Amino acid sequence: MKFETLNGYVPAVLVTLNEGESVFAEHGIMLYKDQSVTVGRRSIGGNFLEKMERKGLGDIPFIVAEFKGPGSVAFSRDGKGEIRDIEIPAGVTMDVAEGSLLCATDSIKYDMYYIKGTMRLGRMVGRWMDRLTGPGTAVIHGYGNIISFNLDNGESIVVDYGALLMKHSTVRERTFNQPLGHGLMGHVESFEVLELTGPGSIMLQSIDPHNETI
Repeated sequence: MKFETLNGYVPAVLVTLNEGESVFAEHGIMLYKDQSVTVGRRSIGGNFLEKMERKGLGDIPFIVAEFKGPGSVAFSRDGKGEIRDIEIPAGVTMDVAEGSLLCATDSIKYDMYYIKGTMRLGRMVGRWMDRLTGPGTAVIHGYGNIISFNLDNGESIVVDYGALLMKHSTVRERTFNQPLGHGLMGHVESFEVLELTGPGSIMLQSIDPHNETI
């Protein structure tokens, strides 16, 4: 299996599959494929209630598409940015922001993870992440530029809520509203951020995908 990044204003990844090899991807992001590559279905992780919650809050489908070789298939997100292919060792778990996973090898265990947000309009609003456990390779798309950090045990960093692209599952997160100065106005004009605490690696993206336009 071979992964080739097709750089450009809106990048893509080209995956070349040998006979019997396969990758899975979110339905609807395939750019093109050889006729010889077959397409099937793969159920996502979680029980029925978790899937319903994810569908209702994050509009995430119940299934992903599975592409099986031989042949080549390309995937792309509708946004400018960078692409990275990540080798995930056996037993290691990575959390990837929803809408950022391009594809992953079929050896990757797929699940989902929910980060609680802050209270908005009387209800708690958070975000979903794809939870991937190795061994295998995952290809991710970061909107804008990708910035990487390694956090030591107990070391923390505060990031914009929409900037988190990927993290080790060992990295703990805490969502809070960052006051803009002191007093009442400082709290009124606060903005949502994440405090990330190591140990583990994180990747950030310089553009919030929820505000992304071509």
